[in-house]
Amino acid sequence: MPHRKPPSCVSPAGIRHFYRNADLHGLRLALWEDDGPDAPSVANYLREAGASVEVLIPGADCAWPVALPPMIARHRLTPFWSEESGIRLPGAGLAGVVADARELLHVDVAVLNLRDPAPLAASLQSAGIPFVMFTQGLSPLLVDYAHACYVPSHDGPEALASAVLLHTALYGAGLQCTPEMTVMEMMPRLRAMARYLVQDGALADDLVADALEQALGLLPHLASDREIGALLVTLIERIWHQQKMSRPN
Repeated sequence: MPHRKPPSCVSPAGIRHFYRNADLHGLRLALWEDDGPDAPSVANYLREAGASVEVLIPGADCAWPVALPPMIARHRLTPFWSEESGIRLPGAGLAGVVADARELLHVDVAVLNLRDPAPLAASLQSAGIPFVMFTQGLSPLLVDYAHACYVPSHDGPEALASAVLLHTALYGAGLQCTPEMTVMEMMPRLRAMARYLVQDGALADDLVADALEQALGLLPHLASDREIGALLVTLIERIWHQQKMSRPN
């Protein structure tokens, strides 16, 4: 697994370029990987990117859905437990109730570096935990997982790190689903998403401004005003990728 190249300098505010390497400092990841000498690991790469990584090995049984460890996403849509019964793990046939939330593994994103991520994906989807699948092939079933992002393994570990950062930015800003908001109401969330990506206020404002400028030219092609939110999110992701890749190694 190639190691990340350290940046040669710090990019000052106002320079519209970002490093190829995604900065994952402060993120907590649950990483499932296949066990065995022929299974390439991405744990070290993600740690070098700054993430705290909890490596988990999938069980040998093929039960569906797969039992998850006591865990919860730091950014969630809705809770999956009831306060009367304690915190219950999602899915069918899972082991019991966790009485103390402090016992839970809190994660930003789960990463599935597996040949067959589908069983775990079903459990994570049920739990409302955002996850990124890093695998060789995408089963048609996986496109139905609303909390998922897919990265082909042949794209390499940096593509995975970028997807992890984007997915976290989306959930952290509350933009995982297009809200029924005006553009003005969405602006704080769009800025929050941009700050997750570039971690600099001036660069984040530039990123949102570029997305708004491009969106104006695309408004005549939208079927309804409800598509504006999704368009702006897509443009922020696209511009960030373009600017990130414009920086030489």
